[in-house]
Amino acid sequence: MKSRANFVELYCQKRDISPDRFVEEVLAQTLYPHAHILYVLLIWLHRDYGAADFDFINGVGRLSRLQDFWVEAEEFAHHPRNFGLLRQRLRIRVSARRLRRLMKRTLHATIPEPAWSSTVPWSSPESASIEKVDVGAH
Repeated sequence: MKSRANFVELYCQKRDISPDRFVEEVLAQTLYPHAHILYVLLIWLHRDYGAADFDFINGVGRLSRLQDFWVEAEEFAHHPRNFGLLRQRLRIRVSARRLRRLMKRTLHATIPEPAWSSTVPWSSPESASIEKVDVGAH
């Protein structure tokens, strides 16, 4: 049985980048918009300022199922380097919501849409809630 591709593999494949650039690319997309310039300065001044963000992105990168995201998000929320005025109040950090959205778009881009039959017994969404269709085994 073939294992599912993880977020790193799918993200890099979709964007045609090396996995070495994964953290940097995802960081740029998931920082709060106002945080970009100050974040670069803080990393330059304090090398470990981004430790929580890097750990979070790397942890999420190993995932192949969206439902496992919340375990990583919980670890990020309690990461020892994820506290203080700049990170909590001013949000000079990665946005978990942005990271989840990016992961969802990346993972679900590879899942094929279900093939819906043109013989659906209703013609509008309103009538769909009225009529039930038995799709059980015959």
